[in-house]
Amino acid sequence: MERKTLFQVVARNNALFIDMVHIGIKDRSDTAWHLSQYESLHEQMRQEFDLEDRFKDIEFKLNLIQQNSKFFLEVLHAQKSNTLEWVIIVLIGFECVLMILDMSGAGAHLLSGLSILNR
Repeated sequence: MERKTLFQVVARNNALFIDMVHIGIKDRSDTAWHLSQYESLHEQMRQEFDLEDRFKDIEFKLNLIQQNSKFFLEVLHAQKSNTLEWVIIVLIGFECVLMILDMSGAGAHLLSGLSILNR
């Protein structure tokens, strides 16, 4: 999965979570809260449309997507860290080669040859 696509999936998943919280379908409406005769109607409609079960299913699926996204983001992070570690290893190796050349005396000879090329 591409990085951009993964970030889009994570963003959509988070947007769905936020939408579920803001919709308030699971909450009792103000009318049902203030007028007891509508509370039973509200409960009957919740049962008729299986809101609790549907929201549990949606939450389960969104949590699964979130866990998978988190896993893939960690894999991407590990790959990036691995690449950076190899760059550091190569740079340290290059520094060791330069140090060995300098200590052996061949470094001055090599650098003088490079300065002739730059003129």
